[in-house]
Amino acid sequence: MIAAQLLAYYFTELKDDQVKKIDKYLYAMRLSDETLIDIMTRFKKEMKNGLSRDFNPTATVKMLPTFVRSIPDGSAPDGTHI
Repeated sequence: MIAAQLLAYYFTELKDDQVKKIDKYLYAMRLSDETLIDIMTRFKKEMKNGLSRDFNPTATVKMLPTFVRSIPDGSAPDGTHI
């Protein structure tokens, strides 16, 4: 009985220690709402620049425009059904 209690205590302490380590590292990565909004705004601007014909060559985020021309309906390109 005591061995089981000691083992349970050990695993509880081990878990708490791991959680504390994770919290310690994650705490340094916390960002304020203002910082997140700034990052989001700059990222959206770079995405637009990446899609722009004029700014794509110098954009930080290179993007290729893609378009869905139709939804697959089982027909071949010539109109026949597969």
